[in-house]
Amino acid sequence: MKVTNNNEISKWRWYALAVTVLGIIVYSLPWLSSRSKILLTIPLYAMFVYVYYKYICLKKAAQPAVSAKEDSPDLQKITPEQNANKNAVRKGKTTSKKGR
Repeated sequence: MKVTNNNEISKWRWYALAVTVLGIIVYSLPWLSSRSKILLTIPLYAMFVYVYYKYICLKKAAQPAVSAKEDSPDLQKITPEQNANKNAVRKGKTTSKKGR
């Protein structure tokens, strides 16, 4: 599922890039009249909104899966002090805290 979702996000990222480049091309061509640029703006803007909306929705849908994965107890963050105590117990040593 995750690989398919990443492929889908990547596909829509390329679509978003293509729509952006198409918009730049349409506005930079000097031989297009102002009227035709305005007429081409309407479908171009519709494509832009749809593609970016789809891209953002896919990115947000993929994000809860990542955050749920981070909340699992297996991936809890360990402090350096806990890590030192854990390593000392493995070696059969005890850690002494200086100044306490």
